[in-house]
Amino acid sequence: MEGDSEKERAAVNLSRYALACHASGKPIKREDIRGPLMAGLNSRSFRPVFDLANAFLEEDFALKMVSLPQHEKKAARSDSANANASKTANRWVLQSVLPDEARERLDMVLAKDEKSILGFAAMVLSLIFVNNMSISHEQLVLYVRKLGPPACVFPAGEARDMSVAGVATDVHLESAAHAAIAYLARHSYLDKIALSSANGRQGFGETQATQQTADAEGESGVEYTWGPQAKVKFEMMDMARFIAAVSGQECTPDFIKAVGRACGQNISATGAAE
Repeated sequence: MEGDSEKERAAVNLSRYALACHASGKPIKREDIRGPLMAGLNSRSFRPVFDLANAFLEEDFALKMVSLPQHEKKAARSDSANANASKTANRWVLQSVLPDEARERLDMVLAKDEKSILGFAAMVLSLIFVNNMSISHEQLVLYVRKLGPPACVFPAGEARDMSVAGVATDVHLESAAHAAIAYLARHSYLDKIALSSANGRQGFGETQATQQTADAEGESGVEYTWGPQAKVKFEMMDMARFIAAVSGQECTPDFIKAVGRACGQNISATGAAE
């Protein structure tokens, strides 16, 4: 028979695992929780252990585990299949429970690499945001080339060395852009969606090198939208304010309405889409 002490031990282990995932930028996965973290406990203990771990995290670290939205499904899947796939949460990330005012007073400082990644992700997501929440692979590569991804998104090796060395040939720029997009997709900032029908036309602003690379990698019929991590970390009102700041404009009600029209959403003052 399971006792409170076993559930408390499992909750402590889960809170430690959640903090480790947060530090490494990885999601908390259901299958990992059900394994060694809940050894000796039955499946009905999952929710009590999860809730207790969340209570520990909130009390000690002002954090809580929130579920990541499901990945966008490919166009070929039916709406009913998508609905069935989203019933159960399988991945979570840690999110602060401190109000915005408290976080501003604390003046929380991010690590240099974390700040660079978030800034780069925000720029890429803002481009998708004002493009009706989707963008073709070819256009995204073009934009990322112009932005210049930070070196910290590259794995150790040739791509990082190329970035640090400042090599700027067309081939290297293409390679860097693809590596940066892959990084954002791997960390769930972006979702890749296969188009229902690819017409084979060269996209707007697309370079010949971009088209050749996309065709070689099978990406010519692909577009990107916001991934689960982006939906958790960036609220719509926050993104509207970010776009206003980057473009040097005031975030007025009229500006918010204009941004909302560009992303296909009616943005409320609370940050939610109406």
